[in-house]
Amino acid sequence: MKLSVVIPAYNEEERLKKTLPKILTYFRKQKYTKEIIIANDGSSDGTAEFIRNKAKSSKLIKIVDLKQNQGKGGALREGFRASKGEWILFMDADLSTPINELEKFWEFASDYEVIIGSRKMAGAKVTRRQNYLRENLGRVFTMLTNLLATKNLSDVTCGFKLFKGDVGRKLFAAGVINDWSFDSEILFLAQKFGYKIKEVPVKWQNDPRTKVNMLEDGINAFIGLIKIRINDLTAKYT
Repeated sequence: MKLSVVIPAYNEEERLKKTLPKILTYFRKQKYTKEIIIANDGSSDGTAEFIRNKAKSSKLIKIVDLKQNQGKGGALREGFRASKGEWILFMDADLSTPINELEKFWEFASDYEVIIGSRKMAGAKVTRRQNYLRENLGRVFTMLTNLLATKNLSDVTCGFKLFKGDVGRKLFAAGVINDWSFDSEILFLAQKFGYKIKEVPVKWQNDPRTKVNMLEDGINAFIGLIKIRINDLTAKYT
């Protein structure tokens, strides 16, 4: 199988009703073999039932069902574990990055193990921006990530990342962080293990219904960066 697509979903029934048909339409047109794994992260709404019903009408869709909410990193870890693709794309349920942006990534597949979307580099097109405070907090978090964990990345948290299959499964198996700093951990591990990362400018639009709490999640994400350094110093990453 060439591609596994992993989508974390926590109470995403309403979003998926709008975006999953678009995702399916795109991938049905692609000649390569693929699967779409939706990791239901202990949702309390109708997300799980919706996915199961969709899976009955499309062999592309598979569900990984977490009984309790683990956080985005935890949901992706289980989704990556269940994947079979030579490549694994993780993307957000809201389609903030249009799915056809994936086509830009394939040209780098022979030279890089990790290919990530960037909203911050030349060539990126943001059609609906975040508010001033949220956007600048994102810049500060990327700066802190580059200071404490990764090196020279323009955008750590864009929810559109492609991994060579074995590499992605290794990185997520090694990761231990489930909250919003999981992006930083995975990219830190990719650089630690010597994998080559390519940033690609993408189209992106903000979804105003974001579930990120700037204060609470921002504090937790900063704490996560400290945990990454401590975990590395105590040899928890192997």
